[in-house]
Order: sequence, then structure tokens, then C-alpha cells
Amino acid sequence: MRINIRDRAAGAARRRRLLLLLLAAVPALDGRASEEPAAPPQQGQPAPEPGPAQPETALPRETAIENPLGSAPAVAGSAFGGYGELTLNAPSNAPAVIDLRRFVLFFGHDFTDRIRFYSEVEVEHAVSSADDRGEVEIEQAFLDGLLEKRLNLRGGLVIMPVGIVNVYHEPPSFNGVDRPDVDTFVIPSTWREPALGIFGELAEGLRYQLYLVNGFNANGFTAEFAIREGHQEAQLAQAGDYGAVLRVDWEPVLGTVMGVSGYAASSRNTPAADSGAPPSAIGRIPLALVEADVRTRWHGFSARAEVAVLFIGKAAALTAELDPAAGPISSQSRGAYAEVAYDLLRLVAPSTAQTLTAFARFDYADTQAAVPAGLQPRLEFRRYSEVAGLVYRPIPQIALKADFRLRQYGAGPDTHEAASAVTWLF
Repeated sequence: MRINIRDRAAGAARRRRLLLLLLAAVPALDGRASEEPAAPPQQGQPAPEPGPAQPETALPRETAIENPLGSAPAVAGSAFGGYGELTLNAPSNAPAVIDLRRFVLFFGHDFTDRIRFYSEVEVEHAVSSADDRGEVEIEQAFLDGLLEKRLNLRGGLVIMPVGIVNVYHEPPSFNGVDRPDVDTFVIPSTWREPALGIFGELAEGLRYQLYLVNGFNANGFTAEFAIREGHQEAQLAQAGDYGAVLRVDWEPVLGTVMGVSGYAASSRNTPAADSGAPPSAIGRIPLALVEADVRTRWHGFSARAEVAVLFIGKAAALTAELDPAAGPISSQSRGAYAEVAYDLLRLVAPSTAQTLTAFARFDYADTQAAVPAGLQPRLEFRRYSEVAGLVYRPIPQIALKADFRLRQYGAGPDTHEAASAVTWLF
């Protein structure tokens, strides 16, 4: 159904609210919805009274181009978009690989000015079949109930609001071909879970998200990847364990955002239903993750940093019950990174909308930071990386990337890797 402002002067107040409720779909509120004036009353009609404060639902990205629904608010209320990346990785210790790493389609719909739906369908590695390595996944699928600026409802399959890249995971939105190691080995991005909760903006620049979420299956925990293979992603997930996740973002000045996240839940070493294995005797395994990050932008300069610590309870008993030969499950995993970048075109063509960003990043991730007493850590899973590269954006929606990574380990030889990518977002 189209909204015709010429034929509905009596609904001016409602139209004003609808224009403010630009549909977006995000796991966080990190932006400002632009104020649009209400249609003026027609001759002889009284001026509409101001309505209540409405939630600001613009997509919390670093640029406004990531809000496809908001680009055409007068159309029926449905929208389509997507993003993806084609990558080339040439490591020193393995063959070079070209991969359509991900191709994601976005679908959204606003049922009313207060109820909206958002979803993402992802295809990984180009081909998905029983004989191929690709996958087809539902990355997000949730409903929002928009009440007012400070309090709104969300339920469905939701991206966990932990870290920068897990939230802002579209390839054009971050520098480098590959995500930082902390967002791969400590924070299992892209991390999504069934969730029900609230979100909003309590004051200017102070935003929050709070959800009740499903827990992990500890049967997937490993020495190399920590909890990464244990998140259940709403795929016939064991529902007996649950927890909560909270994120708070504060923007003290325009262009600088600081965030903190916390996650706590229980998990169990639950065998697959068709495996025939007996239930685990370990019981509930406590799991917690804390994270803090900051990002800033000033003229052509930008920087970001993040630190995360993961805690796994009963690590010794879990190691004994899983596969001790693969290495111990660590009771702690730690990671951090710091990145600085500058737009080189500011020096030679300051008026252009194009950007050529040079960046450097130091990255650390250790999934064997605190193994149980009496067990030896797998030091090759302690990783240090230095990455330097260029990102050219002819328009904000397209990023062409090239970088070089030097990786060092707690044990074993160093490796290096050249990488490049074509990425897009629409």
C-alpha cells in the first residue's frame, strides 16, 4: 500500500511519525534518524498536535548508505538489499585461493509504522550441496515492535551485539580483507542466536540493547577455536540453557563511539540426538564474555580498538570428556586489536567523495590463555598479526581491498599472506 500525503491531510501527524520511523534492520542502534517535517495542514484544517517521541531507527553504521529501507519510505513498506565479497588469499603455507566468501540478500517489511520485520539470507563459498563446502544460512530474522525512543521490543534470530565487527560485519564497512582475529577466535562472529529483548536510546548518544538468548552447546568447544563451533544458530538448538547479552554505546562527541558488551549463559556438552552417546555428566557449564571497544573518525583520520576476554567454566572436566589429544579447552581466551587509518585522497583531492584509505592493524588472539592445571597449552593457537593495506572506495557502497599480513605464533614458524577483495553493499 502506498502512502499518498495529498489525499490524507487529516493523517498528517501519523505521516510525520511514519517518516521518522525509517525502516532499518540492525542488531544495534548506532545512528540518528533524520528529522523530516510533517506535511502542512490543508486550508481550513487545524495544525496537528505534536506526537510522542518516536524511536530513532536509522541503521547504526558509519555511513547512511546502509539503510536500504529508509531510501524509499513512500513505497509499500518492503525493501530488498544485500552485500558480499569475492576474495583472494595467498598464504605462505598453503595454496592461494579465490572464493566468493559470502553473498547475502536482505529482505525487510514494515507491517505498520510500529511493527517491522528484517532478515538476511547468506550463501557462503558460492555453492552449497552435500559435496561442497558452501552453506546457505539465515543470518538474521526478527521482528521489531517500536514503542518509543527509549524502549522498543525485538524478537527472533538476532546478531549478538558484541564487538565492532560482529555488529558491523558488512565487508565495505571495515578495513582489511579478513576480520581481526579477536572477532574470529574469541568473539565467534558472525554470531547470532534466538533472542528476545529490548533496545533504545536513553539519552542523546546513549544507546543500549538487552536480550535473553539461547545458550551454547559445549560439545563444539575446541582448543583452537574456543566456543566458535558451539553456537547453535537456532538450528534445532538445545533450549535448556540460556543467558543474557547487554551492550551499551555512548557517543560523547560526533564521530567517536565507545561501547561495552557483556554475555553470560550456561551451556552443556550435549551429544547429538542421533549419536547414541549417553548424556554428559558434567552438567551446566558457565560461560561469560566481556568486551570493550572504541572507534573514532576525524577528517581523513580514523581509528578503532577492541579487547575481549572469554571465560569457560569446568574446563578440565570438559577437556577430559571431549578430545584431550586435540588440546585442552582453555578456561580463558583473550584477544585485542588496534587499528589506525588515513584517507590519502584528502592530501591530493580533498573535495572528492572517493576515498583511498591506508591502514595498519595489530591483532592478538589466544585461545589457550589459561588452560587447566596439569595440561600443556597448544602454543600454536597463540596468534599475533600485523596487517597493512589499502582500501579504495569509489563510492561508499563499494570497497576494493588489498593488504599484507605477517602472522606469528607462540610456537612454530611465522607465516605471511597477501590478500585482496572486491566487496559491495546495496
